[in-house]
Amino acid sequence: MSRAVALVIAAVAVLASCQAPPPREPVPRPPEPPPEARYVQVVAHPDDDILFMNPDLAEGLRAGRPNTAIYLTGGESDVAEPARYSAERQEGTRASYAQMAAAPNDWLRSTIPVGEGRVAELNTLRADPEIKLVFLNLPDDANTRFGEHALTRLARDRQGSLTVNSTVPLNGTVQHPQPYDRRAVVDALTTLFDTFRPTVVRLQDDQPDQRYQRDWVGVHNHPDHVEGAELTKEALGAHRADGLPPTVLTYRDYNVADVPGGLSDQDKRTTRDAFAAYSAHDVLTSTGDVYGTWSDRSAYRWPRRGAWAVQDARGGVQAFSVQARSLAHWTRTAEGAWRGPELAPVPEPMRPQLSVLGEGRGQPVLVGQSEDGSRLLVKRQDRMGVWPPQWQVLDTPPGTDPTQTGPPAGTVDDDGRLVLALKNAAGGVSVRRESTPGTLQWQPWTDLGGTDIQDGTSVVPGQDGAVHVFATDRARVLHWAVPRAGAARAEDVPIGPGKPAGAPVAEQARDGGVRVLVRTDRGGEFVERSLTPQGRWDAQHALPGPGGIGDPVLTAPGPHTRADLIRVTRDGAGSVHVAERIGPRAHWSDLGGAVTDQPAAVAEPDGTITLIGLGDDGRLLVNTGSQGASELAFTGWHPAVTAPPGSVEQAG
Repeated sequence: MSRAVALVIAAVAVLASCQAPPPREPVPRPPEPPPEARYVQVVAHPDDDILFMNPDLAEGLRAGRPNTAIYLTGGESDVAEPARYSAERQEGTRASYAQMAAAPNDWLRSTIPVGEGRVAELNTLRADPEIKLVFLNLPDDANTRFGEHALTRLARDRQGSLTVNSTVPLNGTVQHPQPYDRRAVVDALTTLFDTFRPTVVRLQDDQPDQRYQRDWVGVHNHPDHVEGAELTKEALGAHRADGLPPTVLTYRDYNVADVPGGLSDQDKRTTRDAFAAYSAHDVLTSTGDVYGTWSDRSAYRWPRRGAWAVQDARGGVQAFSVQARSLAHWTRTAEGAWRGPELAPVPEPMRPQLSVLGEGRGQPVLVGQSEDGSRLLVKRQDRMGVWPPQWQVLDTPPGTDPTQTGPPAGTVDDDGRLVLALKNAAGGVSVRRESTPGTLQWQPWTDLGGTDIQDGTSVVPGQDGAVHVFATDRARVLHWAVPRAGAARAEDVPIGPGKPAGAPVAEQARDGGVRVLVRTDRGGEFVERSLTPQGRWDAQHALPGPGGIGDPVLTAPGPHTRADLIRVTRDGAGSVHVAERIGPRAHWSDLGGAVTDQPAAVAEPDGTITLIGLGDDGRLLVNTGSQGASELAFTGWHPAVTAPPGSVEQAG
C-alpha cells in the first residue's frame, strides 16, 4: 500500500473517531434500596438495656435488625477489684446479646474512634456483624477512686473545667485511660450516632417519677441513668441524620418495680432468660429479688399512644411525630396521595406524645407538650388547610415540679369546645376547656382531685356538654363525668381481679356509649368496660394480650362495618394486632409490620380503617382494612410515601 493511500485511510479513521457515537438506550438507574432499620440504645451500665428495654430489645435482635448498644460507664461500682468486675459485667453483656440473638457467644473485639484522639472498645458479634457493643468506660457513680458521682459532675460542668479518665477493664482492648470532659462525652456520642446512623434510639428515663425510688435521694433513679440520658439527648441534637431524624423511645428504669407490670408470660420468659445469661457473670446480681421484679416489667416513659393522626375537613389525613428536635408532618389528600415528611424545628424541646384532635368543622388541632412538662403547645389548622407557624403556649397546672406533669389528652365536646385533660404535678387530674368554640381562648384549669394518678389520661365527649375523663392509679381505673361547668367526683371502674398496667384508652361507640380499654397486670390481659348512654356500666370483657408494652388504641369505624369499635395494639417485635370484638369469642389478628410504639387509626368515610405506623426504618407505613365476609380484611403494610423529606416552615 502506497504512503498516500495510507494517509487517506488514516485521515478517514481520524474523522470517524471524531464523530459522535451512535445514540444508546439510556441505562435505567437501579431503584433506591429501601431504608434500613438501625437501632442504637445508650445506657449507663452493662445490664441496663437487658433489664429495662426488653422484650423490645430481644425481639428486635431475633428479627435480625441492626443494633448497637453504647455503655457510658464501666459499671465497676466500688468493689475491691474494679477492673476485674467491670470486665465480668461486659462479658455478661456479650453472653446476653448472644443469647438474645440465638448466636454463639463469639465476638471480635477491637477499638473505635470517638473523637479528638480518644477510642472506645468495640465488640462485634461474629455470627451477626450488625450487632455491636461499644464501651466508653467512664467512671461509675459509686467509684470512689475517681471521686463519686463522676458522670453527674461531668454533666453539670458546662464550663468544661472538669476532666475524668475512663477506667480500664481487665483484658480490655483499650489499655490506657481516655480523658473526658463534658464536651468530649457529648462529642463521643455524636460521633457514634454519625457512625451508626440510627433510625431508632432507645434512652433511659431522665425525668423519673419522684413518688417512687425514694432511696435515690434527689433523683429517684440511678444518677448515671438520669445524667446519661440528658447527655445523650444533647448529642442527638448535634447529630445530623441522613433524612428523618431518629425516633426516640424512652424507657422507665427502677420505678417499674413500684407499679403493676403488664408483660405477658412469654415476654417475661424472654427477659428472664436474657438477664440470666448476663447474671451468670455478675456476682452482685441475681435472677430473683428486685432483679426478678425488674426483668418482669417494662414500660415506656412517654408512650406515643394512638392520637397522632386525624382526618381533616377536606377528607385528607394529617399525621405528626416528634423526631428528636424536629417535627415531622405527613399529609394525605382526599384522593389518597401522601406526601412528606415535611420537617421543621420545634419551638422548644418537646415530649414525643402528640395529640391531633378533629373538630366538628374538621379543622384539626395539634397539641404537644414541652420537654420539661411546664407548657402545652397548641395550634389549629386554618380553613384553607394551612398550619400557622405560631404555637399558642398554655401553662400546665401549677406545681412544685412541672416535670411531674403528665402528657395531655384531648377531645371536642358536643358544644364544639376543645377539652384537655392531664395528670397534674401533684398526682391528681386537671381539665381545661375552651371558653368559646374555635377561639383557643381558655377557661382556667379545674382540679378534679385524685391521688397517685399515673401518666396518661383519656377524655371523650358525653351528652349535654359533659366529657368523660379516665385515669388510673396503681390499683384502679377512675372515671369522672365532668359537666359543662364545675367539677365532678371520681368513681371506680371495676376491672376484675387485675390492676391497671398502663393508661386507660376511651372512645365513643356507635351506640353513643363510652368504652374504656386498659391493659392489666394479669399477663398483659386487656379488660374493656362499656358505659351506656344511660350512665350504667355493663359486664366487663377480657381478652388476653399478644404481648409487648404500651397502651392500646381504640377507634370507632364508620357505619359500613360490623364492628362498633376496633382495638389495636403492638407486640414486642413491632407487629400490629387488631381485635374487632372483646369477650369469649374474641381474638387478635396479627397484621405484621415493624412499627415503633403505637400506631394511629383513622376511620374513613367509606367505612374502611386506615392504620398508620412509623416504621423502625423511619418510613411512614399504612395498612387499610375494609369489611370482609366476616371481619375486616387488611391489605398489608406499605410505605405511604417514597419521596425524600422536605422542609417547610408552616409545618413547625
